[in-house]
Amino acid sequence: MLVAVEVPDPGAGTVTTSSTAVTVGPTAPATVEDAEAAWLAAQTLPDPEQSLRALMHPDCVIVHAPVGHIHDADDWLRYAARLGRTSQVDTYDVTVQRFGPTAVVSCLQEMRVAFVPELTPFVIQAAVSRVWVTAASGGWQLAHQQMARRLPPG
Repeated sequence: MLVAVEVPDPGAGTVTTSSTAVTVGPTAPATVEDAEAAWLAAQTLPDPEQSLRALMHPDCVIVHAPVGHIHDADDWLRYAARLGRTSQVDTYDVTVQRFGPTAVVSCLQEMRVAFVPELTPFVIQAAVSRVWVTAASGGWQLAHQQMARRLPPG
C-alpha cells in the first residue's frame, strides 16, 4: 500500500512511503501503480528476494551504484541481499508515462538501509527510473531500473 503525505517543504511535492502491507501474488500486478507499490513494499520485507523476483521480468537489468554496476536480476538480488535490511523506501515527485505495453516511472527515492544492524539505518537518496512492461499474464513486470545517487549540491 502506498500512502501519499504532503511534505512540509512546498517545493518537495508529494511523498510516497513504503508499507509492508502490500503482498505480491502469483500474478503480475494489474496496474503500474500497483506494481510500484509492490516493488517498494517488497524491498522492506525481512526476506525480500522472492517478492522482488516475482515482480521482475526474466531479462530485467538494474543499473546502480556510484561505480555504475549493471546487473541482471540474479546478480542484483544477490547484491541487494548483501547490503543489509532496507527498513523504509520513500518516493517523491513521481511521474508515470505510458507507452502502450510499456510504462516509465521516474522519481526521487530515499531508502533507509541498515548496512550494520546495530546502527541507525543509512539514508540513500537517488534519482530513479523504472521501466515496466506488460507480462504474459497481462500485469506489469519490471524490465529496467536506473538509480543515480543524489549528492549534496555544490
